Amino acid sequence: MEAPCDTAALGYPETFTGEFIRYCLVHHLPPLLFHDLSEVLERIPRYIRVRPQYMLKNIVMPPEDNNVAGEVAARQERCQIKAQIAASFGVSSASVEEVEWLPNPYYYAVPRGVAMSRAAIYQIGMVSAMDAASVAAVVALRPCQGDLVWDVCCSPGMKLSLIADAIGETGVAVGTDINLNRLFTARSVLRKHQAGNVCLFAADGTSFTLHEAAAALDEMISSGKPGGNGLTPWEERKLRRFRKRRHEMSVETATASIGMKEERELAVAFSTVHARERICCIEKWKNEHQGFDRVLVDAECSHDGSLAHIFFNDATRKPFSAAKATPMTVSSGIDNAHRMQRLHLALQSDEKEAKVQEELSPLLQIQLNLLRNGYSQLKPGGTLVYCTCSFTYEQNEFIVRETVSRVNSSNDIKRQYNGEAVIRHPFLYTHETVSLEAISPIVRLTDAQAASLQERLKMDPDPYGILCAEVRNEEEATFTGVRLWPRNFATSFQFIAKIWKRPLCSSNTE
Repeated sequence: MEAPCDTAALGYPETFTGEFIRYCLVHHLPPLLFHDLSEVLERIPRYIRVRPQYMLKNIVMPPEDNNVAGEVAARQERCQIKAQIAASFGVSSASVEEVEWLPNPYYYAVPRGVAMSRAAIYQIGMVSAMDAASVAAVVALRPCQGDLVWDVCCSPGMKLSLIADAIGETGVAVGTDINLNRLFTARSVLRKHQAGNVCLFAADGTSFTLHEAAAALDEMISSGKPGGNGLTPWEERKLRRFRKRRHEMSVETATASIGMKEERELAVAFSTVHARERICCIEKWKNEHQGFDRVLVDAECSHDGSLAHIFFNDATRKPFSAAKATPMTVSSGIDNAHRMQRLHLALQSDEKEAKVQEELSPLLQIQLNLLRNGYSQLKPGGTLVYCTCSFTYEQNEFIVRETVSRVNSSNDIKRQYNGEAVIRHPFLYTHETVSLEAISPIVRLTDAQAASLQERLKMDPDPYGILCAEVRNEEEATFTGVRLWPRNFATSFQFIAKIWKRPLCSSNTE
């Protein structure tokens, strides 16, 4: 039985479980953090992105010479977009605002109570709901036209859809997830958005490889006409067998077995013709192909920083409903109290001591393995972004620093990974050599935006003293990543770190 906990005496919200309070105490998450969240939650808007296929040409391709006439025309058309969004959602144009710290004019804040699913522009896929913090992770990755990109934990598919739009028709986005139900959600999103450059695999991200994925694709399209999900009959049968085996396993067994030999199997869940052709070519030329251009590791985490999971006071209200919205019925089973019971705390009886003994908790081990395998599949010169919605130091800075330490531990290890891991600021791109023309405007910050965002993140990096309580020496205090705090950005929390795989040369391998 869970020991009673005096939440009032500790200062945490009364709705917090004893287990969660213990977790907060262990990880130095103070009551003030959650009181701030409960207050800011009422002010956080909904965020949408306008998909580039629906943007007018002179907005997508702004004039290079910055002439006055061009600027006026661009402003007018941006006003038209705002007016169309407002009309579709039934709100005033003044309540629709561009997100000034994300690439303009593709991201907007709208009142949190809008009935988004009823709006025509949402139903046709012109706009999609996507939190600004999630967009920021993809902007940090900055996928380019023609890139081969892997989204390691791709469900529910919003980041993957943004990546697919950014890389264009010549690129390929690969998504994986071990949970089939979540993967099918991502598949629905991609089908709705008519993504023509994506391939989805039911696979364990801790062991997935590009060449295994290529081998799993049926090259013999002539053996059967692909169905609605782009799969051949052989692939459909393999997916059904995979699903049956997964169904026979309990959730606990499936989680515990991640990384075991029998979990190395994978199955194709969705594929477009273009994605299939390019990935199959990789298998033919595997001795020459060196991996993904970019990798996104949106890792499985405890969700302690997810506003959709924290139950503050109203058990019947959806996370982003309006303050005066009609409460849901509790029987729906998706209220915040239910979500909070599903937090993946994975807290061991003595996690601190375990870390000292170099034994990571199961959750930290999964995160480490996801990040390390993501890095191993990255080609030299490629970029990896790691992000979570956890507040904790262990799941963020510690995991990134531990991974970099292991993959850089010796020159032999660096040669195994075919590069040296270098931590970069998520919104600094000076290490990249791509031309601006290759970068889609939907993920491209202006120089002024990037500089402003870097300064904004630097101003208040640790407002609750979480890092200060955890960091023990100068090495641990070195820069690892950034934290987007809800009170500063009016969005969900997100930790974002970026690793560049610097190509090896004689000077840094000797």
